[in-house]
Amino acid sequence: MTGLATNTPASGDTYGRGETITATVTFSHSIANQASSNWPVLRMQIGSVNRDMTCTNCGSGGTSKGFSYTVQAADSDADGVSIRDGALVGGTLERTFFSTPANRTISSTLEIVNSANHKVDGSQWGAGVTGVDAVALNAPAVGDTFERGEVIEATVTFNRAVDVTGTPQLALTVGANTRQANYATGHGSTALGFRYTVVQADADTDGISIGATALALNSGTIVVSGGTANALLGLGSHAVSNSADHKVDGRRPRR
Repeated sequence: MTGLATNTPASGDTYGRGETITATVTFSHSIANQASSNWPVLRMQIGSVNRDMTCTNCGSGGTSKGFSYTVQAADSDADGVSIRDGALVGGTLERTFFSTPANRTISSTLEIVNSANHKVDGSQWGAGVTGVDAVALNAPAVGDTFERGEVIEATVTFNRAVDVTGTPQLALTVGANTRQANYATGHGSTALGFRYTVVQADADTDGISIGATALALNSGTIVVSGGTANALLGLGSHAVSNSADHKVDGRRPRR
């Protein structure tokens, strides 16, 4: 191995949540193509936790292999990430034409140890990254239960203003059924509203749930306002599980 390099944070010396950390490993010989099931990972240390970077081009030849990892909310490293000898783990790496294992050794001169210019703070969004900061449901008109004909409105709040095209959807779990709340309001703002009207067949005695992957584009788009970067759609810790104040009984008409 002749080189190891990482990208720099979009702003300052710290990667934020949603930001992608990339690393390039350079070998002295061309590396043979590998099936995706045989791709290695590059193990990076963020704080006291190991995070595996995914290979992005191990299906093609060449001397350089790229790896990437997207910072999560739980990631934190105040003195900088480390990539040490032994970080290339698993998979198959062979020299082209020779069918012999590639040298995976990361020498002491190539190791990255507590790189001060590559800190991590997943509690803050990375520069230019748009992601979900909150999910909220409106209250039923009476008590804790939505009735037939009543509109359930879910508000998804992003950390930056977003522009919307088409009709993205938010999947609500109502009892045993999935109901799609359609995008209704919020273009150009941080808060997007999604609406669903309760029908007679709807029933949920322990409360509506909204899964971490409930937000979908449905052939539309959600991008940073005034730009082209796609928003991150995962709800993460803001997912809703059996909200007791948001039950549903479609047998009763709205009062």
